[in-house]
Amino acid sequence: MSSVIESLPERYRAVVVEIVGQRDPALLSSLTTQQHPTQQEREAVEDLLADALSENFGPGHAPTERGTLIEHTIDAFLERWPIEAE
Repeated sequence: MSSVIESLPERYRAVVVEIVGQRDPALLSSLTTQQHPTQQEREAVEDLLADALSENFGPGHAPTERGTLIEHTIDAFLERWPIEAE
C-alpha cells in the first residue's frame, strides 16, 4: 500500500513535499504515513498549495512557470482526493 505522497504522480509529489514540508511539517509527516488524507488534511493541503500559488504570479496576474506547476499539483491532488461538500 502506498502513502498519500507516494500515490501522487512523481512530477507533483516533489511540489507537495517541498511546500507542505516547509509550511506544515506535521501534515507532511501524516501524508507520508497514511494511505488516505482526512477531509481536514485535504483542505489544509489545498490551502497551503493555494497560498504558494498566490506567491507565484507574474505580470498580468498570470502564473509563472512555477505557479503553473503548483496549479497543476493542486488539480492532481484534488482529482485524487476531492474535497467533500459539507
